[in-house]
Amino acid sequence: MANQKIVSINPATKEEIGSVTSDSIDTLTPVFERAQKAKESWAGLRLNQRARRIRFVRKTLVAHMDELSELIAAETGKTNWEGFLEVFTTVEHMRHIGRHGPEYLRTELRSSGLFQNKRSYINYVPHGVAGIICPWNYPLILTATPVVEALMAGNTVVLKPSEVTPLTGQRMAELFHEGGIPEDVLQVVQGYGDVGAAIVDSPLTDMICFTGSVEVGRKIAVACAEKLKPFILELGGKDPIIVLEDANLERAAGAAVWGGFSNCGQTCISAERIYVVESIADEFIELVKSKTSDLKTGPDKTNGDVGALINNHQHEKVMGHIKEAVANGANVLYGGNDLSDLGGYFIAPTVLEVTNHESEIMTRETFGPEIAIMRVKDETEAIEKANSSSYGLSAAVFSKKKRGQKVARRINAGSVCVNDIMTNYLVADLPFGGVGISGIGRVHGPEGLHGFSQIQAIMVDRFGMKKEPWWYPVGPGIQKLFKILTRWIYG
Repeated sequence: MANQKIVSINPATKEEIGSVTSDSIDTLTPVFERAQKAKESWAGLRLNQRARRIRFVRKTLVAHMDELSELIAAETGKTNWEGFLEVFTTVEHMRHIGRHGPEYLRTELRSSGLFQNKRSYINYVPHGVAGIICPWNYPLILTATPVVEALMAGNTVVLKPSEVTPLTGQRMAELFHEGGIPEDVLQVVQGYGDVGAAIVDSPLTDMICFTGSVEVGRKIAVACAEKLKPFILELGGKDPIIVLEDANLERAAGAAVWGGFSNCGQTCISAERIYVVESIADEFIELVKSKTSDLKTGPDKTNGDVGALINNHQHEKVMGHIKEAVANGANVLYGGNDLSDLGGYFIAPTVLEVTNHESEIMTRETFGPEIAIMRVKDETEAIEKANSSSYGLSAAVFSKKKRGQKVARRINAGSVCVNDIMTNYLVADLPFGGVGISGIGRVHGPEGLHGFSQIQAIMVDRFGMKKEPWWYPVGPGIQKLFKILTRWIYG
């Protein structure tokens, strides 16, 4: 696939909007070598100097906000508003990292315990060259955030955007360079899976961060394990909502509709499974149907609500899940119809009531504009069903606040919102990542920056005595003294 033209298609119109050239495998080694060469000078900058560069980049992105919003919308098929929200979320994360990154990465004193003649602390030092492989569904925020965290931590970056949305990643990197990030510190390579595999396999990359499918994530984990190379995996989800009888149903229904249909449902933390207690199910379902019926789907990027799916493969997958659910007894409460006649990869926002918990629409990530509702007897059954999935990325609970927080503790998920949905991703200080097959490691917050760092423990002798008591030779008096001290301190 070397030097192959990669064409970017607008999913809402199926029109070409631009192209890039795929890098060949034999041209990647010089890229990695430049990143290796640049890593010492970049890591040598003080934390405040790196933070200042990130602030300059943020201002550059804001200056090009409208351009980026329109490019994102064109490459992904989402609305202009959704494209803007992606830019907004990106610069908010950059604001937080630029302000708090030095604090999270500074030298941290640790207790020396009994050894008061020692000074102990830890340093957060960069891995070196970070290979970052990014997805198509949010081509700016899911690219910029790990890149900025890697840079703030002192790494150089080799970035591969998705081959489905190559233009956004390319333009983002250009703006980073314009904002003051040296070209060898952040390099972009374009291509398909073979280019991503080369980044993972290269001995010149020191860590990997991948956002994408579980299947590819497993392959990356195996490849990194063979080389003992650190990695962060942000993978898929089959995210549940639990709606209990004391919930604010108006808010819960609004959250379900926005969580299920924003970005055409192509969000790893979207609302895919909803478990609602029987006693309030009818009222909740009517609210969801009513709110869904108000949504406008189609190529109108200015006034529309729900845009297009990314491509024909995703369109067929979502329609297949809906048909399989109906074959297994699901009732289509709203939507379910193919809207390809609008000129793009459109499907009507779909609300289903499901009775078969083993159907694909309840067990496999759909990644499309559908929400599946299932009635449950009580809180206990809702939690059991929510936890029955191998995924564990995100969840939401709607109930009285204290009760909701107690339920949240019992959910197997890396993130849980109480009386909200997906907003946790906007909170830049909260770590983000999954359990189970939804991933390993975290981005965002101090945990994210630490994931792009190695922890180096330092111990310094304070007084310079001639020798330590346990060094050779150890006489009987010292041995006796240590036994007395052990009984006195620990006995």
